Amino acid sequence: MTKIFSKLLLVSASTCLLSNLAFAQDTTCYKNEVEKPSLIEDVALDGGICNGKLSLNDMKDNGWDVLDIKINSSKNKFNYTYYFTKGNNTKQNNSNVLLRTSITENPTTSNNEFSIKPIGTKITNIQDNKSTIDVGNLIIGQTGIVVHIFNNDKRLIVSNAKVISSSANSSVVEFFEFNDLEQNAIPTSNRVVANNDILILNYMYNSSLLIAPELDAFQSVRDSFKSNNFIHSDIFAAKLKVDNIPYPTKEDIQKFAIEQNLGTIFMVIENKVFVIDTKTFTILQSYAINYDNSAEVKMPFYTRVEEIEDTIFHWSFFDFFSGKKNLSYNDYYKMILGIN
Repeated sequence: MTKIFSKLLLVSASTCLLSNLAFAQDTTCYKNEVEKPSLIEDVALDGGICNGKLSLNDMKDNGWDVLDIKINSSKNKFNYTYYFTKGNNTKQNNSNVLLRTSITENPTTSNNEFSIKPIGTKITNIQDNKSTIDVGNLIIGQTGIVVHIFNNDKRLIVSNAKVISSSANSSVVEFFEFNDLEQNAIPTSNRVVANNDILILNYMYNSSLLIAPELDAFQSVRDSFKSNNFIHSDIFAAKLKVDNIPYPTKEDIQKFAIEQNLGTIFMVIENKVFVIDTKTFTILQSYAINYDNSAEVKMPFYTRVEEIEDTIFHWSFFDFFSGKKNLSYNDYYKMILGIN
């Protein structure tokens, strides 16, 4: 099936984060004609609060977070523009203001909070296919990509990464193969993760698949998460119809979302919406939502595609004999997520 979203290498965080500006300070700094990317972190930036005195590292030390980075190249030199924000707990908490527009209760959370905001950091150490990064309070199972930037400003995604442990001040990520955009007609790079590559967590988290029991729940989630671009469930249903899969498994859902380059899956179960990482199928967060649940619920989910028929050539066919096909919508997706 044709990819629905553009295969962008780096996703701009600007649109997702504009509403945060009312809750935090912001400033823009830049540096032109930088000879090597490796020099940018310690050179004094111009403009804004930087004013030719503060470097990127100085700004970070002073509590500023990078909202977005724009890099242009000209005559083998690089022009950098940084968009910074600063406020109370901006690294994690601002995103919750952005995400909740009609949420009826605080999200279920620990000290580690969910955000769709991309987080960028440089890889400075690698051991046993893992790296420790100076970013804390991440969620186990949170994912991202690793990007190598060549001297001519060309960029290449070299790996996926997932968080395997996290503390208040640091986290450990493990690298695994990036095969999201497989194309047999295009050569595959043998490059692996190296020091000075860039880790971008929450890659494509604002592009999502939505599974809901009926129309009102579907619309309620879309209205509540306006910063997310939701692929319509009809597209997923059409794929299931072609493949004769009326009861999608976890693997079916995950495979489709990865093929469409979606970072998250939103799944409505009872009166909650669960936000799931596409690549690890980790539940990142859950929110309570209000919708009219008196409407008729049809399996496999809300869609205008009808008559998705079964076939004996798919594993879900054999679930008939285990009774799984007799489960209600809520029980079926609870089973898929492994929750009670």
